[in-house]
Amino acid sequence: MSTATKSKKMQSRVQANVDPKIKERAENVIKEVGLTPTAVINGLYHKIAATGRIPVDFSLTADQMADLELQEAIKNIPVKKLRTKKEIEDFFNNED
Repeated sequence: MSTATKSKKMQSRVQANVDPKIKERAENVIKEVGLTPTAVINGLYHKIAATGRIPVDFSLTADQMADLELQEAIKNIPVKKLRTKKEIEDFFNNED
């Protein structure tokens, strides 16, 4: 058995769900530079294994961070359920 055959049998399959539009655009770029999706994924895995880092920045933007902080702050605001017309009027007429 050749080395290439042995190597192929020992490989694992990696599957991921990707937005079809993103997949198409990315594969066009990958093809344009003369690679295959498999080669790019293998290269990514090799880089992660060699450096112990993911070579892509997954940081939040300032706007995303502000949105996240706002969502967290909103979670702590008590919610009062208004069930009657009187409760609604009282709520909006209350100046506290």
